Amino acid sequence: MDDKLLQGESKFIEYKQSYTKTLLKTVSAFSNYHDGYIVIGLNDAGELIGVEGQEETRLSIENAINDSIEPKPFYEFYSEAYEGKSLVILKVYKGDYTPYTFNQKAYKRMDTATVQVDKHAYEELILQGRNISFEELPCEDQSLEELPCEDQSLEFKLLESKLRHTLNIHELSDDLLITMGLKGSGKYNNVAALFADENPIDSSGIQLIAYTDDSVLKIKDRHVLKHISVLKQYEDCIDFYRKHINIGEVIDGPYRKTIEEVPLVAYREAIANAIVHRDYSRKIAARIEVFSDRIEILSPGSLPIGLSEEEYYEGRISVSRNRVLADIFLRLKIIEKLATGVRRIKEYYRNSDRKPKFIVSENSILVILPKIRSAKNIAGQADLNRLDRLTKKERQLYEAIKAQGTMRRVEIEKELGLKKTQTIEIINNLRNINLIAQIGNGRATKYILKP
Repeated sequence: MDDKLLQGESKFIEYKQSYTKTLLKTVSAFSNYHDGYIVIGLNDAGELIGVEGQEETRLSIENAINDSIEPKPFYEFYSEAYEGKSLVILKVYKGDYTPYTFNQKAYKRMDTATVQVDKHAYEELILQGRNISFEELPCEDQSLEELPCEDQSLEFKLLESKLRHTLNIHELSDDLLITMGLKGSGKYNNVAALFADENPIDSSGIQLIAYTDDSVLKIKDRHVLKHISVLKQYEDCIDFYRKHINIGEVIDGPYRKTIEEVPLVAYREAIANAIVHRDYSRKIAARIEVFSDRIEILSPGSLPIGLSEEEYYEGRISVSRNRVLADIFLRLKIIEKLATGVRRIKEYYRNSDRKPKFIVSENSILVILPKIRSAKNIAGQADLNRLDRLTKKERQLYEAIKAQGTMRRVEIEKELGLKKTQTIEIINNLRNINLIAQIGNGRATKYILKP
């Protein structure tokens, strides 16, 4: 039996002492968002109860799923003997035809609980089941009566200029608009509106705020970017950085080096990610806030369906919510490669004792870029021993792996006494400075010291 199934409930594993119809809510949740296991024969505390009448239990569950879940999800059963008692294990697979509903309601997992999705998430599941996204929907007039998308009166002068400069494309013809994914069935779509010079999408705004200290009590500068192209938004965000972030120089041997309070490349990656991956169907503005000790970048919408928090923090897998927008930013060389933003941000803080933070919540993603106060940290000190730069928890993990040889993530969580998100961040910090390495994949993943 897979030991992972006995290590406690999680977002991907639920225990049931016996079959009840509440189990069907979790079947809906796993079918909508990700594969998962329901183990019948264990109570919520993980205590072994066992199942009598396995075949009867399986038949009852199968009939209930077939009668109550729409559309029919893909699942399979198997039985396991453990300490002399039988368990029935139901594996539910992520489906392609979302939303999967129980009693006409769709569900999702939040940590170890199963909850009903809200209206917005339900609509997102509908789009996913149709294999389209908000950006691909036909553009409708959002508020500007003088610029209705229905009249096809959008203009793309800034986009044309960028294409001319970067790709030597001189005319944005109808054929090119279709090829780029900005037009379909003779109509502009929402992503076309986002690139338009007078962008009519109300939900695409960005607030830029600078404060006098590390609190939100005193605002010294504020701008709202609205009804302009996402390309102009990106440029204005960079200008806001240059206005409020100190840049200087230090002498390092025979050379003069530029130093920045916040690495510009890290900031650019965070801004590009916020624009490219935000959920534009949410009527919430993105927000960039400059404090005396940090920059906070808030992007509306959580992770795209199909991308786990661990994969996001790892920064090696791309699941784009806005595929067309991301592709155009890639072509224009605003972003270098999909799925590398988080890793590049961390790389530019490698020699700093203050690290960026990535906080994923149900409705937003927050990136915190700390200001680097020491010129030594900014310039980098290659001759410092890497171990001397570790935080207390990072050093604790390094020593634990050194003593045990290999460790799994769940073992690391217990060792450090941290939650999953914090543990992944520390693991990735040590990987980024080449102190530990990953071996294996999926459930077989372990970490070892790197030679």
